[in-house]
Amino acid sequence: MRTLTTEEALQILLDWLRDNIDCNSGIIFDNDEENTDSTMLLPHVEQALNDVHDLHHLQRLHRAKSG
Repeated sequence: MRTLTTEEALQILLDWLRDNIDCNSGIIFDNDEENTDSTMLLPHVEQALNDVHDLHHLQRLHRAKSG
């Protein structure tokens, strides 16, 4: 079994959340009071993926300046 990168794992999660939304799955991830569903999670996972991309970009810039 291969190891996923953080970006790959987040992209898989994003695709799965979008599929849940498209299929009106109704999956609740926490409890009946909070009702956290795929629609609520999607923007947070998108932001996490963007943050990881930004971090990797900054790391490359830092290495280029240091090298």
